[in-house]
Amino acid sequence: MNVNYIIVGQGISGTWLSYYLEKENKSFLVIDNHDPKAPSRLAAGIINPVTGRRHVETWMIDELLPNAWNVYTQLGKELGITGISQKNVVDFFPSPQMRLSFQQRVEESGPYVSMNEAGYTFSSFFNYEFGYGEITPVYTAHLETIIPTWRTYLKTKNLLLEEDFDLLSLNISDEKIEYKNITAQKIIFCDGIGCGNNPYFKNLPFCR
Repeated sequence: MNVNYIIVGQGISGTWLSYYLEKENKSFLVIDNHDPKAPSRLAAGIINPVTGRRHVETWMIDELLPNAWNVYTQLGKELGITGISQKNVVDFFPSPQMRLSFQQRVEESGPYVSMNEAGYTFSSFFNYEFGYGEITPVYTAHLETIIPTWRTYLKTKNLLLEEDFDLLSLNISDEKIEYKNITAQKIIFCDGIGCGNNPYFKNLPFCR
C-alpha cells in the first residue's frame, strides 16, 4: 500500500489532519488502537475564551472562536451530526478575591465576561454568597460524536488501520517511510503524550 502520509493517532488532531488532507486530495492511512482512555475520547471539548484564576483572555481567541464555530459546524454538517454548540459558563465566585478579579476584567471592557448584579437566577439550586459572572460565548465541540463518526467514515474508505503502532516496524530513510507493508512519503504522529515514549522525539521536554 502506497500513501502520501501515515497518521499515527485518531484523536482530535488526527481527525482534523486527515479531514483536511482528504480535502487536499492527499492519500493517507490513519493508524489508531481505539484506546477508550485516550484524552480526546475523554475530553469535554470546551472552547473557553478566558482562562485561569485571573480570567485572562485565551491566546488568539478573537481569531480562534469564529474559526472554531465555522469549521466544527461544517464538519458536523458533512457527518450528519451536531459538531459544536454554545454552552456559556456561569462562574460562581468562591471568595471575594475571585469576585474582584472577575469584576476587574469586566471593568477593563473584557468582551467575554459580564457580571450579574441581580444574582438570584440560580439561588434555588446553588449557594453562592459572593455572586457570579458569566463567560460568553463558550463553545462545546462534540468530540464524543465527532471522533467515532469520523472513525466510521475512515473505515468505510479503508483509511484506518486499527492496531497499536509498532515503532520496531517503522523504517525511515531519505527516500521513503516504511511501516510493515505500507510505504509513505511522510509520517505524522498525532498520538499526544504517547510521543514522550518515541525515540524520534526524545529531546523534547515532555511533561509527565
